[in-house]
Amino acid sequence: MRRAARLLPLLLLAGAALASDGAAVPVELGSRGGRLWARLDLRTAFPEELRRTFANGLTNVVSLHVALLPEGGDEPAALFGRVVEVRYDVWEERWVVQVRDPQSPRGRRLVVRGWEELRGLLADARDLDLGPVAALGAGRWQLRARVELNPVSRELLERTREYIANPPSGVRGATPSRSVLGAMASYLLHGTEASEARLFHTRAFSGREVPAP
Repeated sequence: MRRAARLLPLLLLAGAALASDGAAVPVELGSRGGRLWARLDLRTAFPEELRRTFANGLTNVVSLHVALLPEGGDEPAALFGRVVEVRYDVWEERWVVQVRDPQSPRGRRLVVRGWEELRGLLADARDLDLGPVAALGAGRWQLRARVELNPVSRELLERTREYIANPPSGVRGATPSRSVLGAMASYLLHGTEASEARLFHTRAFSGREVPAP
């Protein structure tokens, strides 16, 4: 209990950190099965100069974290995590991509042949499940995202994978492991000295603006 009590404030700090910086990005909102789904355009997180990095023959890791926060608030009501592993096959001249998220916790394999196709795949953050639409209530909300290339902490990356394998059921009423949420929050707050990290935010919106299925 003491460990959980220490970790919970990190979740609150993560919201403040996410809300303090970042570039504005377009967002598409939708509802499926009564749940809020979002799609972000994160193309600016993958500039042309990263082509060489992704073609170095090593496995490069991209982590995506998205937080749903009340407008002007600092407490995330929901979190989404995705981990993408990318390796360039120098003999076949193609990228092999492994995507892990709550929809595919064990990963789904994709093969990409061109840089623009790979960039589009990484930048098109779609199918972000952020909990029940009804939980949005009458308030206004905003999405904050962190995209990181080759995260520093392997331990926190593993905790992110744990979160992906066992995501919370929704916002507000969910009861996920506080230690996992705390690790996710720590990951969002982790320094960027040895990695590439970029922050983004969307416009504010209300539950009434979420299109019906």
